[in-house]
Amino acid sequence: MRVSFLVPVYNTDPAILALCVNSVLKAANDYHEVILVDDATDRDDTKAFLQRCKDADLDNLQILHNRENAGVSFSLNAAATSASGEFLSPVDHDDVVVSQGFHQMLRSLRYHAAPWAYSDEIQVDAKGFLIQRLYKPDYSPQLLRSLMYINHLQIFSKTIFEKLGGYREGFEGSQDYDLALRMCEISEPLHVEEIAYHWRILEQTQSRVGEQLDLHAIDHALLAVQEHFHRLDRVAEVSPVMFKRHAHSAPEPIGVYRTRLVPTRPYSVSIIIPCRLGTTKVIDGVRLVLLNHCLQALKRSIGNTEDVSPKGSSIEVVLVLNHDDNLDEAREALTRYELDGVAIADQPGFDFSRKCNLGAQVSQGEVLVFLNDDTDIQTIGWVDEVISILQEDDVACVGGMMQNVDRSVQSCGDNVGRDSAVHYAPQRSAGGIGDPMHRYLADHETTSISGAFLCCRKPVYLDLDGFSEAFPNSFQDVDFCLRARAKGMRCITAPSIRLLHFESATRDAQVDAQTLNALRSYHGPSLAGKDCYAFWRYQPIYFSILSYNGLKFRAYLYAKKIVNIVRRFEKLLTQKPRCWRGVLKKSEYRVS
Repeated sequence: MRVSFLVPVYNTDPAILALCVNSVLKAANDYHEVILVDDATDRDDTKAFLQRCKDADLDNLQILHNRENAGVSFSLNAAATSASGEFLSPVDHDDVVVSQGFHQMLRSLRYHAAPWAYSDEIQVDAKGFLIQRLYKPDYSPQLLRSLMYINHLQIFSKTIFEKLGGYREGFEGSQDYDLALRMCEISEPLHVEEIAYHWRILEQTQSRVGEQLDLHAIDHALLAVQEHFHRLDRVAEVSPVMFKRHAHSAPEPIGVYRTRLVPTRPYSVSIIIPCRLGTTKVIDGVRLVLLNHCLQALKRSIGNTEDVSPKGSSIEVVLVLNHDDNLDEAREALTRYELDGVAIADQPGFDFSRKCNLGAQVSQGEVLVFLNDDTDIQTIGWVDEVISILQEDDVACVGGMMQNVDRSVQSCGDNVGRDSAVHYAPQRSAGGIGDPMHRYLADHETTSISGAFLCCRKPVYLDLDGFSEAFPNSFQDVDFCLRARAKGMRCITAPSIRLLHFESATRDAQVDAQTLNALRSYHGPSLAGKDCYAFWRYQPIYFSILSYNGLKFRAYLYAKKIVNIVRRFEKLLTQKPRCWRGVLKKSEYRVS
């Protein structure tokens, strides 16, 4: 297995280019091929370095020259045409390849006989100092449609590359994104959990100036996503997600895209609310009747059912009461808030799963929405979004972002693994990006969806035999989603759908040991390992300060602060660009 590294070069700072080229040559190890493409550079010191590369007379180093500045797509295609390796790996001219990570990727490609792989990476600044680590999920198609998270380092089959016609000119700034979307239509990439790349964030590149993305790159990315759906014979609305980087700044594109498939026909929706009449809770100093508040918010968020897109869709509400609740009172509540629906009573003895299943049995909708009565839906038009995301047959269920009363994030998907399941909330503020994968902005796959707001198609619900009554009070949502994933289906969180959740106001939220042990017993392999979407990498760790682990963690935080202070001084004293943590030593340079 031979890899050809493709490195387009244009007016690169020779100090940075030297780091890039020598890191790639180190990874190539005299066996793999390195192809530099000079895209009509007019900077003298860059030309001088390219001449030194030529004078080095290395057997595995090629240097090509474009007659005129033709752009990155043309340059990469020229390099690929000249490549002799069975696999190709594009590298930006200002970045660094980590040899150890690259060889681990090769090992994984061989073992899995995969045609395409991508690695984790870190972002560094112009001097080579760490900005952040990017730990990526395993292949996440919904996230890829929302964000080019695959990025670097990629290694893919030259056969697939040529079959697709290579990079397309006219997508400069997003040419990698366009290629990834086309490749994922015929091949699923393998994720290798290894840092194999250092992505240098400069003040100005082809795709960004400072923090702001280039508008041409945004337009090209939008076009790439739109054409992706067109090739799949699906009609989709694609729009950039706007984000305020600072409190007083204007919203701007951030490289995240919202994709919504356009339904081909109307759908009927049943919103199933297990509840107990008369339950109250003090919220912001006001005592609320939870069901009434939930229905009022529901009415506000869906508006008139006649306005639901596409025209002709219908919405019903199914209230599932305790056995001793007054049905007439529940029906009167539906009438008061002008909601169509029915009220039914459960049998004696609390079983949340049974209540959900009972509501599903009497529902008429093609789409089922399981909604807690202690919620307040904030997003107007969320029904449209749910119907849109459920258009694909392999989507099992859809959830949203759950927020606490103070608007802090309670859950944006679930972190399932390591023998437990917890809500995923890497940042408290819902106004941030969440994590480096932008999961507070981008639709993404998750291992599990919170049962407080879980939407699915009725055929999927029936195929999974509903919620298991082996989990009467908790984890029925996790069990449902794990069974769906075992059948090859996806669970998707759409953070644009936001709800307040007054956590377990009706019942005690505590999980007994028996229930947790049952979940571990039934889903051992799924729970034993790490979450495949890398949530655990970003999940905050909380320890009691009085515990042994808490004291150790506190000591770690203090040590980290000291290290950061030392690095600030080191950065001030550093004049030239360098490689982070000695990935490349001066003695390992092949071209100086």
